[in-house]
Formats: sequence, C-alpha cells, structure tokens
Amino acid sequence: MRGILGSAVGLGVVALATAAGGSAQPSGQQVVLPGPVPYPTDSPPLLGKTALPNAYLGPLLHIASGQRVFVGVDSEGRVARVVDRQRLLVRGKGDYQVAISAPVEDVRAAAGSESEPGLRADQVLWAGFSPGRKVLAADVILRPRAAEPYLPVRLKVRRDGDRVTLTATNATPTGEMLYAGTTSPPELARLLDETRRASLAGRRLAAAYATFVGLVRVPKQKVPIEAPLRVEGELRLPGQAPVSFSRTLGDGRPLSFRVAARGGGTPKVHLLVRPSPVVRLLRPPGAETWVQAVRRRSLPAPFLLRRLIETRMRLVRADQYQSFLSDPDVDGRSRSVYEYDTLAASASPGVSAAPGDVGGGTSALLVVAITLGSVVLAGGGLVLWAHL
Repeated sequence: MRGILGSAVGLGVVALATAAGGSAQPSGQQVVLPGPVPYPTDSPPLLGKTALPNAYLGPLLHIASGQRVFVGVDSEGRVARVVDRQRLLVRGKGDYQVAISAPVEDVRAAAGSESEPGLRADQVLWAGFSPGRKVLAADVILRPRAAEPYLPVRLKVRRDGDRVTLTATNATPTGEMLYAGTTSPPELARLLDETRRASLAGRRLAAAYATFVGLVRVPKQKVPIEAPLRVEGELRLPGQAPVSFSRTLGDGRPLSFRVAARGGGTPKVHLLVRPSPVVRLLRPPGAETWVQAVRRRSLPAPFLLRRLIETRMRLVRADQYQSFLSDPDVDGRSRSVYEYDTLAASASPGVSAAPGDVGGGTSALLVVAITLGSVVLAGGGLVLWAHL
C-alpha cells in the first residue's frame, strides 16, 4: 500500500477537459487526493516472512477488527514484549478460511472466542463457519524485535539522582511528497470542510479529487507526515503520588513530551496510545467553516492546497495505525489501542506472559487440518487451501 504520490499523481491525474479546436486555453485535470489508501509504508499492518496461503471469505461475510496491543517495557522504556489481543467480529452467514501475517511467536485463544486459532510460520489461521455472528479472539504473541519498529510511540526512562524523567515520542513520521499547481480556493475550502467533517466523525476518508489547471508539480523534497496520537497515562514511583499526563502528539503540536517525578525505587509507566483525528490543523481561521473563511478574506490557494494534502496524509497515516495486525476483510473496520506497561523485574519475555486470561493454547487439530489442505463447502462448490 505504498506510494500515495505514485497513485495520486502518477495514476490519479484524469483529464477533466481538453482544449477544443486548437484552443490555447489550459485544460483542467482532476487529481486524486490522499485517502483512504494506499498507505505510505508497507507496515503496519505487520508482515511475516512467509507467503500467505489462498484464503476464502464468503460473499455475505464482513469482518471488523478490534485490537489491544500490549507493550511490555523494561525500567528504561525499552520494548521487551508485544502481544496483540485481536478480536474479529464476523457478521453474516457462510464459510471462512483466512490467515493473518505477522512475526508470530505463538497464538492462543482469548477470552470470548468462539473458535480456536491455528498457527503456522508467521501466520495466524482461522477457519470455520459463521451462523450469522461469530467472535474470533486471540492473543498473538509477537517477536518483539520485529514488531518494535512499527509501534507508534517510543519511550525513554532516565534517572538522575532522585529525579526520574519519562520521554514519549511519536514514532510514526514518514517522508511524503507533496504536489502543487494552480487550483481554486473555493473548491479547496469545500474539500477541507469535507475532510474536517470526516475527521471529527471518526470516519475513514472517502476518495476525493481536486481540479488543477495546467501542470501538476511535485517538489523534490519530502515533508514529514505523522499519525496524530492521543497519549494518556502516568509515571509512578514507590510511595509517591503518580504523575498523570494527557497529550496529543502531532496535529500541529510537538511530537514528544517529557514528564518528571522524584523519589527512589523502580519507576513504572503506564500509557494508552490511540490514533487521533486531525483537529487543530483542520480548524478554519476566523470562521466556522473553511468555505466561510475563504469568503471573508483572501486565503492563498497554495496554503489551502498544502493544508488539504497534509491533513489528509495525516489521516491516512492515523488510519494505518488502526490495524497493527491486518483485518482479513479489506473493507472491514479496524480499531487499535496500544497499552504500554513496565514489566515486573522477574517477568520473562516468553510466551507464557500473554496478558490476562488467554485460555488454552494453539489448536493442533486446526493446524493439522489446514496443513493438509482443508476443504469447505461454499455456495455448492469446494474451496481448497493451496500452497501450504
């Protein structure tokens, strides 16, 4: 899903009008704006090292994914454990055989699951029948070194005497190419209002176009684009009141913050991190809407265009972090929350430390069935998993 600009400019420039009869009038072009996809980088969602087998999802089935990513860190904030508790809600009646690619160390059914997950090299496997509604939940234990580069926040804990400092940094920025050209401020204002409404409502962006007159220029220098993140939590020291914090990293605000506490003993941190809507950068200057703002005073088209492209890129990047593990349904809705906690000094980063009540281990029966090539009835036909 890489290359927003490759899609937007290379493939997304569509002729809107052409000069007739040798006219020298410049033609208008509709240029695809960022969103809802492609994503600017390959991951997230995470990818494993093995090729995915053929999958099947009944035509009447839809899957929504909810994830809580547990990140265990040591006393200095370094990642030691990553477990993704993924809950897939299958709606509709029919058969399914799907695989989720990731750097998987182990997988276990989580509380509330109505089926057992299977495990192959770097793959979580689900196969069965949905009678109309079915919950598939698993604790997916990930290899920390492979998962760490794609976590949204980096933590650093440092002690200097009796003073402990926690630094949290947004780790999502990536370089992206903007594009420029001659555009219409009223149209850009309308598109900014549409983008703002989608952001505030928590909706994925819909495909949108802007009209350019003449050439579309692509500056050589990339600009950093981040996923805005909402970070809440606390820094605790034994015998001391916790230091609480709540910040937005990005969306025109700093990409890192620092909190401090005083006291002895081992510091412990707890954070909840959620991809956030773009709010600040989409606030119209001096008006309730961008359309009103353009009517009241002259806002340069280059400023409006850059604001439109950059905010849509941020929303795409935020949407990317809603799926730390992939949703088997490409049209499904995904939501992810990342929870960081300091591990106990005696905790081992092994697979036995999956969060909460994970209930049971990997289903060997499912693994064997899929490895041999399971066959399911689907609409009177047979669906065979191949290349296993």
